[in-house]
Amino acid sequence: MKILLIEDDIELSTSIKTFFQIKGHDVEYFYDGLDALNHLESNNNIYDLYLVDVNIPNINGLELLKFIRKTNIDIPIIIITASLEIQTLQTAFDYGCTEYIKKPFNLKELDIRIDRIFYKKTTVIKFDDNLLYDKDSMELKYNEESIELRKKEKLFIDILFKNMGYIVSTDNITDYVWEGEIKESYPIRQMVNTIRKKLPLDIIKTEVGIGYKIEN
Repeated sequence: MKILLIEDDIELSTSIKTFFQIKGHDVEYFYDGLDALNHLESNNNIYDLYLVDVNIPNINGLELLKFIRKTNIDIPIIIITASLEIQTLQTAFDYGCTEYIKKPFNLKELDIRIDRIFYKKTTVIKFDDNLLYDKDSMELKYNEESIELRKKEKLFIDILFKNMGYIVSTDNITDYVWEGEIKESYPIRQMVNTIRKKLPLDIIKTEVGIGYKIEN
């Protein structure tokens, strides 16, 4: 993924850039709003994600957001702000921001927000050329054939895909899959074993004593 970061806090900018480069992303960055605008005038359609601080020198982040949206209608833009003033947020969303994050923040929180944005944008998640998950239909398909799953098995798979890459606790799984049903015991482990037997790849990872996750 190609990311454009516009942030005048050099320490924060360096941390964000390093974090996402380690994850394998291509990150370009600017500290000054005018420099960023000059760059965007000829390079405004080459990024997959924009991270834009509101308070940057010369041209503020809201004006940059407005400029980006003139030609990029769908590209995610996350606004970084030290303020939660309603008017600032209202203007940001009016101009077309996708999400915002308030300083100070943990880089993992930013990573989670980005993952959620791209999960919502993606309809089909592929593991290889043969195995994929269709979010709209909640179907796992292998070689274009649907893998038969029961309702609770589908819900289990769905909550893991909604949090792909992160551990989902057994409590959260129970609340989501059994939808408030009262049971003396919740046979999650048994269900997971059943699902695993149906899958051609081992995509469900167990975090002992904590929960489960799906990794791509």
